[in-house]
Amino acid sequence: MATSALPAAPAAASSAAVSALASETPASPSASSSGAAGGDAEVRTVLHDAQNFNVKHPLYNTWTLWFDNPSAKGTSAAKGGKDSWGEEMNKVVSFDSVEEFWGLYNNIIPPSELPQKANYYLFKEGIQPAWEDAANTNGGKWSIQLPREKSRADIDRLWLNTMLSAIGETLESPYDSSSPAASNTAEAITGIIMSARPNLYRIAIWTRTADESASGELDPALLNIGKHFKVGILGYQLNQQVGGGGMQSDVEFQSHKDSERKGKGRKFVV
Repeated sequence: MATSALPAAPAAASSAAVSALASETPASPSASSSGAAGGDAEVRTVLHDAQNFNVKHPLYNTWTLWFDNPSAKGTSAAKGGKDSWGEEMNKVVSFDSVEEFWGLYNNIIPPSELPQKANYYLFKEGIQPAWEDAANTNGGKWSIQLPREKSRADIDRLWLNTMLSAIGETLESPYDSSSPAASNTAEAITGIIMSARPNLYRIAIWTRTADESASGELDPALLNIGKHFKVGILGYQLNQQVGGGGMQSDVEFQSHKDSERKGKGRKFVV
């Protein structure tokens, strides 16, 4: 992605997000980028000049955005074809810097404007957004579903915060003193999903494992992610009950294998 063509990040969000995601010591600009800026060796980040910066802030991982809209006219799913999931999935772009993320974010429609049944999938490079991928087979997901009309005003902010937390790797940092050290939870998350449905929105965080202890409790590293999701992203209190029936669910974790059991699998609520 050519950085010279990237639009400016939203003013209210860019400073906080770039500061949170950027490395402590930005890399020195290359000779070619300095030359493109008129031979000036001055280091300019996106915070100094949103259009003519010459230093990018790298992310820890490269991420890929995927999109599908099974309800679109002419697709296999819209025609009622069997086993059509994933056939219409499109790889949009991969990015590995803060600046490229904002360039992408400013050029796609927000979740509140997605058509019914459309999905955004943001996964680490090399991981397909499917249960069958080796990185996801033994994993699970934290998820919440929210009533569409009641949540329309908030869903864009919630999805943005989920993306920033994922690519900034903050979901795997210790939530409190009882949480496992970050080194023990590294690479636990494989991707995140935003789904628009006729009556609801669903946000999910996919994990590489779905481990339980011998006593049947959820692995502390996975519980740690759920706490960050519920409190830091969604804005609920840790012990607050949010599932009220209907389209509103609790913040819950379920393994992919249990999800296939059509309501009979185990769920963990944070």
